Amino acid sequence: MPRRQKIEISGLNIKVHPHDEDTYTSLMESLYALKKVTKIHGDRYGLITLVSKIEDNFMFGILSTFLEIEIDGDWFNTDTMEEATDNDVSSISIPDYLHPNLKVFRFMFNTSRHELIFEHYSDGDRLTHNSALTFFRNLTSDRSIKKKFGKIDISVIKEKGSIDRIFSIPRITDLDILIEKPNSDLWGEDFEEQAEEHLEDKNARSMNVSYKAERGLGIQRDEDLDSLIRASMNNGRSIAKGYGDDGHMIVSTDDYPKVVQEMYSQDADSGTVFRRIARAFRR
Repeated sequence: MPRRQKIEISGLNIKVHPHDEDTYTSLMESLYALKKVTKIHGDRYGLITLVSKIEDNFMFGILSTFLEIEIDGDWFNTDTMEEATDNDVSSISIPDYLHPNLKVFRFMFNTSRHELIFEHYSDGDRLTHNSALTFFRNLTSDRSIKKKFGKIDISVIKEKGSIDRIFSIPRITDLDILIEKPNSDLWGEDFEEQAEEHLEDKNARSMNVSYKAERGLGIQRDEDLDSLIRASMNNGRSIAKGYGDDGHMIVSTDDYPKVVQEMYSQDADSGTVFRRIARAFRR
């Protein structure tokens, strides 16, 4: 019987103006065209090695990650258990274009929902939410990208169940909800017209709604609060503070990224499995 494999996917929300599919398509093509090696964390770097449009609203890509070795740094000799000598190091010859410890992760970019869905875990390798976020934030901070597209906001897509986690605090004393534009969940399908007018008339990019409970009481949950928090999960964040049986508690929607996991047969094509799950990520 074929062995079972595990795959996990997660997503990033990428926001740029003007807020249309052509702009997002151009953005992804421009990021790929940079061919820029970008730091992820520590000695690990990444490079987008493939981007192609596979259907109307989806682009497929590959993020290759690897280690950058500091050739000129100090080396260690495990045979002698001492720092390597100049003679030891002189025998090392690694071309600048070769990098060790390659790990490859697929991603799909939904240009209509401006969501980048990536392999969080596949074939024993993991690309954490923070690593993916750091890579794309660093890449989009390139001067040529900022000049062409302006400010680009990127955030991790949160788990919808984090609303319940917010209200798992028995007595909420403070609730801060940050909502950034664009956010169709809050203003409806015609958000762009309403939100642009609502925020730009005030020279604002975002709005922050803060609640503070009456002394000795807790903030009560209702449909309005649910809607606000749900909107913040797509574009922004919500942070609740309060008290429970064990004392002071803090819960943030940032702590609960959305992760979709599936087991599949080792005989199945992992790329096909990824594309299928990615297309249904937010349905």
